[in-house]
Amino acid sequence: MHLKQVRIVPDKFPTVEHYPFNLDIFKHPRTVGVHNPVTFFVGENGTGKSTLLQAISRRCGIYIWQGQRRARFQYNPYETQFYRGIEVTWAQNKVPGSFFASEIFNNFAQILDEWATMDPGLLDYFGGKSLMVQSHGQSLMSFFKSRFKIKGLYL
Repeated sequence: MHLKQVRIVPDKFPTVEHYPFNLDIFKHPRTVGVHNPVTFFVGENGTGKSTLLQAISRRCGIYIWQGQRRARFQYNPYETQFYRGIEVTWAQNKVPGSFFASEIFNNFAQILDEWATMDPGLLDYFGGKSLMVQSHGQSLMSFFKSRFKIKGLYL
C-alpha cells in the first residue's frame, strides 16, 4: 500500500458555496484510512467519489488522464481546487501513478483500436487483444495487468 490515509480539511476550502465543497460528505473534517492495497469508493451518482479521487491525484502529484477540453457554457472556478483541502499521508515514500475515469479509458481503448488497424502489434502491450472486444471490467484488468507492473498509485 502506498497511501496510509487521506484527510479532508474543510477549513482549507476556498468556498463552501460551490461544488464540490457544498457536498454533505465534505462539510466536516474526516480521515479515511487506507488499510488494503485496493480500496473501493461506493456511492450514488453525484456524491463526490470521482471528485475525491481526482483531488487525491492532484494532491499526490500523479498524472491525470484527461479528455479533450471542450467549450463550456458555465465554468465553476473552484472545481479543480478541491485538492487544496486534502492532505495525504504516504505509507513510505511517494510513488508515481496515474488517474483516469472510465469515460477516458473508453476513449483510450477506441483510439488504441484505431492504431491497431495499422500496427496490430500494439495490442501486445495491452494484453494481446482489443480492449473493445472485452467487457469494461475485463478490458480494465487487461490494461492493469499489462501496463501497471511498475510500483505506483493508480486511481
